[in-house]
Amino acid sequence: MKLKFLALAAFFLLIFAVALSLNAQQPAAHSPAPSSQAQSSPDVRPARSSKDVAVERANILMAEKRYEAGIHAYEEILKTEPKNAVVLNMIGIAYLNMANFNQAKKYFGRSAKADKKNPSPVNNLGMVCYQQKNYRRAIREYQRAIAIAPVEPGTHANLGYAYYRTRKYPEAAAEFRKALQLDPHAFDHSERAGTLMQDRSVENHGMFFFMMAREYAQLGDAEHCAGYLRKSLDEGYKDVAKVKTDPAFKKVLNDPAVQSVLLLLTPADSKAATTQRGT
Repeated sequence: MKLKFLALAAFFLLIFAVALSLNAQQPAAHSPAPSSQAQSSPDVRPARSSKDVAVERANILMAEKRYEAGIHAYEEILKTEPKNAVVLNMIGIAYLNMANFNQAKKYFGRSAKADKKNPSPVNNLGMVCYQQKNYRRAIREYQRAIAIAPVEPGTHANLGYAYYRTRKYPEAAAEFRKALQLDPHAFDHSERAGTLMQDRSVENHGMFFFMMAREYAQLGDAEHCAGYLRKSLDEGYKDVAKVKTDPAFKKVLNDPAVQSVLLLLTPADSKAATTQRGT
């Protein structure tokens, strides 16, 4: 009986040892096998689609100002995506840079129809009209773009230029002010990047620069105010001395930068300002 009991115990010990051996060979439940993503190098990037490559190539051609080649590259993309609003807008920009206004209008119009929530092609339609000196039509297009995106400083600046061209100076000043309130550096860049274009050509530069100085003065920006006053003076604008009497310049009048420009005024200019103060 004792031998039988020992044999049975040995049998169960053998079964237990086998079970332990099998369990040791299994991966732990809390330590899953590493995924292929974890094993891959962090420097490996997913392959780009042929469309992404084509768009990048077209964008590079545009940056190099090879507009005809850029148009051809974008047109290849349109063969499979004829309503791609971004591509249509870029083709319009290329044609606008080539001064092919009719084609530019065509593609901006197609882009605006393809994506009614994108203000860029509508603004750019206004640009075409502006360069064609159709300022009233440009105003309407800029207003349409602002209705879509009210907080785009570039469009407010464009609308200001169009108003200035039609001699609606209070309206122009108001739009310049909105642009500066949205972006204090809206007029600092010689060329804005992106798909929303700007045109800064004006007539009567002296008065225009004085107007800009006045807007910066009201924002308390003495540095920009002084810069535009100097430009206005260099252009021969005769009313720079109004700075001394115009309440809009009160915030910055005693700033050294502004005072340094006022020192450049002739005695006749200063006398005119004194006369205006007394009237």
